[in-house]
Amino acid sequence: MPCYSSYTVRHLVIAVLLVVAAPAWFGCTRKRELGNVVRVALRDKPRSLDPAIAHDYYSHVLLRRAYEGLVQYHYLKRPYELEPLLIETMPAVSKDQKTYTFRLKQGVRFHDDKAFKDGKGRPLRAQDFVYSFKRLADPKVGSTGWWILDGLIVGLNEWRDQALESGQTAYDASVGGLKAIDDHTLQVRLTKPFPLFLHRLTMPYANVVAREVVEFYGKDFQNHPVGTGPFRLTNFTQNQWVWERNPSYHPQIYPKEGSEGDKELGLLKDAGKPIPFLDKIIDDILIEDQPTWLSFMKGDHDYLMRIPKDNPAAAISSDGKPSKEIRDKHIQLHLTPSVAFNYIVFNMEDPVVGGEKNKFLRKAISLAFDEAPAIEKFYLGLGLKAESPIPPGIWGYDPNYRNPSRQYSLVKAREILAKAGHADGRGVPELTYDVQTGQVYRQLGEYFQRSVAELGIKVNLNVVLWPEMMKRARQKQVQILGLSWVYDYPDAENGWQLLYSRNEAPGSNLANYENPKFDRLYEQAAVLPNGAQRKALFVKMREMLSEDVPWVLTVHQNESRLSHGWTHNLKIHAFEHCAEKYLRVDLDGRNRALRHGIGVSEP
Repeated sequence: MPCYSSYTVRHLVIAVLLVVAAPAWFGCTRKRELGNVVRVALRDKPRSLDPAIAHDYYSHVLLRRAYEGLVQYHYLKRPYELEPLLIETMPAVSKDQKTYTFRLKQGVRFHDDKAFKDGKGRPLRAQDFVYSFKRLADPKVGSTGWWILDGLIVGLNEWRDQALESGQTAYDASVGGLKAIDDHTLQVRLTKPFPLFLHRLTMPYANVVAREVVEFYGKDFQNHPVGTGPFRLTNFTQNQWVWERNPSYHPQIYPKEGSEGDKELGLLKDAGKPIPFLDKIIDDILIEDQPTWLSFMKGDHDYLMRIPKDNPAAAISSDGKPSKEIRDKHIQLHLTPSVAFNYIVFNMEDPVVGGEKNKFLRKAISLAFDEAPAIEKFYLGLGLKAESPIPPGIWGYDPNYRNPSRQYSLVKAREILAKAGHADGRGVPELTYDVQTGQVYRQLGEYFQRSVAELGIKVNLNVVLWPEMMKRARQKQVQILGLSWVYDYPDAENGWQLLYSRNEAPGSNLANYENPKFDRLYEQAAVLPNGAQRKALFVKMREMLSEDVPWVLTVHQNESRLSHGWTHNLKIHAFEHCAEKYLRVDLDGRNRALRHGIGVSEP
């Protein structure tokens, strides 16, 4: 089972570009648009394009097209490095590390839209960020991203409390820690030094919106993304989203520097050129694996954001190399360690599996779940067993740590269950495991089902669409569910906050775990720089996780992409979801490839 550490393998790209024409083994299904356009297959629909309430992966992907924030991560550099986006330079920070002064870029404008006077997008102002940050705090908005600012900005929590008490949101009332000094200068005062503040500002929640657009569209604002970003939404249906280049986009250039190996991979050929290169992006919603795979292999789509889970062997051979099928079609396979982990969540407020009294039931289930066969079967061995919420590549990851509650042993599991008075599963009612639709998700659920059956415990699989599953989880109606967490920024705090009690559902702590000792450790670790003191706190936190077992940690997956040979500048980036602003299409190369065997209609 290959294990990748991003300290030694920052970006593994297996590029296979054989000059072999594959036969046209698919019939033509439609005539694709072959101009300066990238067509993308999305595996699910975005839930909302309102930065304040969008919480799922695909909503964040699409949001990045239209909206921007103050800072972003460099596209090519690893380790990830912060850089300005809507500001001229990185902010000035006071000696006490609590006051940040941002100088906005000149000439940035919002997209043209009928919400503005004469339909012309107006200039960005510092006051727009004051308003946008207040929206995150507005209880009427119900932002899923409020946690990124909660308790951090002077006066903002008090402003929120007044809104809760009065039922009225006073956007024109001042907040001490948010000040637009002039149109291009924003000052933010923090309640305490917080080294992760700028990292949190890279998240879509912190993207800037215009007040008049929010008020013009009202409840329908989530379907009208009007930002400062490189692309603007021009049309959407239930299954397709169309974006066009923003003609008034503020000047940006393709990176001039990268990481080791980027030059050899051709990722610096466009260094210094204005971006974006594309005129249009078309997103097709294809939820099922087989249609997604067939569409990509025909050339209908230029790249895939995920290798289909239902048939990964079609892309990757058992030795971890590209399959013959994709080699023959000149396709590039991109693999890199993900900053993520998969986990099975127990609802700690559930009377059967939650609470201190049911700790040994949870521990027995954790010990009975053997991840090794699942990694081989479902991830082609391209994954690493997860022992803590800190994945490889994030500071604090310990490759030698072994979680005592995750060392597979049916003997120990049965002993613990018997001591808890449930020998052979007696007295444990049938459990319910929520799993999202999709063949592999169901198979993973069935594997969990079989594992727990070894203890004499029955599990009912409740297979539901992702939105319904998340709705149930946020309303604390689930008992057990399977989830993945992709880090929002490259710091271990982002994994540990999933167990912080103040983030209970509908927040990110969907286990509804509450441990005051853990909370205190988390709060200390959140404001410390990386070092021995912080690492010692992480050790204590992982001991509590192992002892209380609110989760069954499963796997750190590899991140994967597939792209046709005519698509250039694609590099997997865990924290920059607008890769499209860097992509370039070789139009002649694509036309030649499609004419000589990919199997779609010619233009």
